[in-house]
Amino acid sequence: MAKGEVVGLLGPNGSGKSTSIRMALGLARPSAGRVVLKGLDPLRKHAKALVGVGYSPELPNLQTFMTPAELLSLVGRELSLKEAEIQAQTPKVLEEVGLLSYRDYRIGRLSKGMVQRLSVAQAIMGTPSLLILDEPMIGIDPAGVVHFRSLFRQFVKDGGTIIMSSHIMSEVESLCSSVAVIHSGKLVFRGTIDDFINTSLDTRTIQVEVLTLKEGLVERLQKVPGVLTVTPTDKGLTLEVEKGSDPRSAISSALVEMGAGLLAIGYSRSEIDDAYVAAIRGSVP
Repeated sequence: MAKGEVVGLLGPNGSGKSTSIRMALGLARPSAGRVVLKGLDPLRKHAKALVGVGYSPELPNLQTFMTPAELLSLVGRELSLKEAEIQAQTPKVLEEVGLLSYRDYRIGRLSKGMVQRLSVAQAIMGTPSLLILDEPMIGIDPAGVVHFRSLFRQFVKDGGTIIMSSHIMSEVESLCSSVAVIHSGKLVFRGTIDDFINTSLDTRTIQVEVLTLKEGLVERLQKVPGVLTVTPTDKGLTLEVEKGSDPRSAISSALVEMGAGLLAIGYSRSEIDDAYVAAIRGSVP
């Protein structure tokens, strides 16, 4: 895992994602092999291995009698931050997760989504270099999801690294530069999203949106190298293409030549879902 990378940790329920995270944090002992975090054994060198690591669990269990400001102050003290740093970081972090106006509310009064935001807030206290996020978008409203995407992208842009487990494939595709797929406690794939899709699927699907389905257009596109099938849809065309080929440029040129009025072209958004299903069924070598 490289600096500045966002790794999506994928797998069905019970596959071992949360267990893997707990082992990486030194909170669970592996039954075989060994775990290394930042070059250290998190069980034997627990405190040292977790320096600069922020963690947001899937189901945060925060102190309901405290306020968000009090919780972050406590986290800051546990991180050995100076009081001036705590006072400066607390409102900044609360603002970053959209909770500044709730800083003095009791946590027990916050909604599930707000508690999830607060869990991320405590993870980014102390300016960590590595964030480990277990299902960080659970319970977050759509506006919050957009905000968190921006927050995580900025974190990586500033040099941080993120490991993020998720069942939301669109979030993985939007945020992650690579994925690790776990099934039945075994790593079945590790690599970029493009490699994941290409390795998992026998063919790829391209969606095209056009103004007009010109006569002879389907026949013209079927002659493009790499194109296997062309199917008209309500808004345009669906093309099945050979794995390893990328005929989008040739397809675009053909559409322009035919005067179809090209509006949009791209690989199907469902491909990562299809690749994921194929991977957990054992199709990935």
